[in-house]
Amino acid sequence: MRIALISDIHEDIESLKKALAMIEREKCDQIICLGDILGFPYSRAKYEKTRDAAACIDLIKRNCSDILLGNHDIFHLKKFPLYHNGFLFPPDWYQLSAEEKNSASNGKVWNYADDCPTLLDESDSFFLSHLPEFLIKSFGNHKVLFSHFVFPNFTGYVSSFYGEGKKLLDHFEFLDQNDCRVSICGHMHMEGMGIFNAPNDGLFSQLFPGFNYFSFGEKKIKNKVCTITIPALADNGQVNGFAIYDSNNLSINAVSLNTNRRFIL
Repeated sequence: MRIALISDIHEDIESLKKALAMIEREKCDQIICLGDILGFPYSRAKYEKTRDAAACIDLIKRNCSDILLGNHDIFHLKKFPLYHNGFLFPPDWYQLSAEEKNSASNGKVWNYADDCPTLLDESDSFFLSHLPEFLIKSFGNHKVLFSHFVFPNFTGYVSSFYGEGKKLLDHFEFLDQNDCRVSICGHMHMEGMGIFNAPNDGLFSQLFPGFNYFSFGEKKIKNKVCTITIPALADNGQVNGFAIYDSNNLSINAVSLNTNRRFIL
């Protein structure tokens, strides 16, 4: 199967429409949304006049087979993530100021000061609030984990970022426990893709622990256990795009919305 993957839409309806048109031409079997439909970053994004959360939600509902929650979705819904990397949220979390949140979490939770408020109607709020934080799908002889970020922080709500090898040990243990070969996430806003091979999976993973970054284009992942992070769809001043996972050829293709680059650096 060819699975199109979109992530980090951030209310950018024009980029979403363009991506869906390109995905249709690619003749993908399914589209999976990896979260962060919401969250317009006013200081970085250039599409304030066209941002439209409701239209993005509607298009994603009509086109995606599966939809997951991201950290910005969680924030604007004023929910608490089920997977929170051990941080215990105080009951009044959403009543605290940004400074109080930073102090309570020791700087480990995003403050979302860059996000414009998002107005959702009751039906959209209800729909988003009942989305899962991760998904496991079987493709023939292997399983793939889809999420916005990594275990034990699937939405990316708690920790702003970690890409070091030792800090993803829990994630790879989760993959092993669930018999998953591949994990695909968003959240990191790659200009291309990042691939993190399982620790101690050969000499390369020992010499270069963490994510190895590649430009747009296709990359074979062979039979290795790995975690892949894909581009952001939103136009936030970076080269944006989506990805296609081919479960038969075991490959991932990062596709740019801005150019037709097909090479790997």
